[in-house]
Order: sequence, then structure tokens, then C-alpha cells
Amino acid sequence: MKYFLILPILLLVQGCVYFNEDGVSTKRYRDCTEYYDAQGKYRCECDENLIDYDDIPDKLLKKGER
Repeated sequence: MKYFLILPILLLVQGCVYFNEDGVSTKRYRDCTEYYDAQGKYRCECDENLIDYDDIPDKLLKKGER
């Protein structure tokens, strides 16, 4: 019975969350601004993800240490 309740929720959320190469976001494509600063260094600033794949192991380790 609970599977019938979970399935509609998952189908509704599926359209709101996107999985990109860096993490989970609410946008299909990340808005990145690429430029060279005054010193000639390449910079790329992107909008934030809901969850970054790099942060997941750190959060699991902190939870396990408590």
C-alpha cells in the first residue's frame, strides 16, 4: 500500500529536480559565468546546486562520528 503512495510523489518530484555532472539542482543547466580577471586568471562562477556530489561523503562521515 505504501508503494502506491510513494510512486505519485516520486513522479511529481521528478520534474522539479535535475541530476547534472556536479550534483543535484532545480535547474536543467547551470548558469555559469566564465571570464578572465585582471591578473589573467580564468574564472568560472556557477550557481549553487542543492547537493554537490563532492560533499556527500563528508556529510556521511560527520553523521557517523556523532
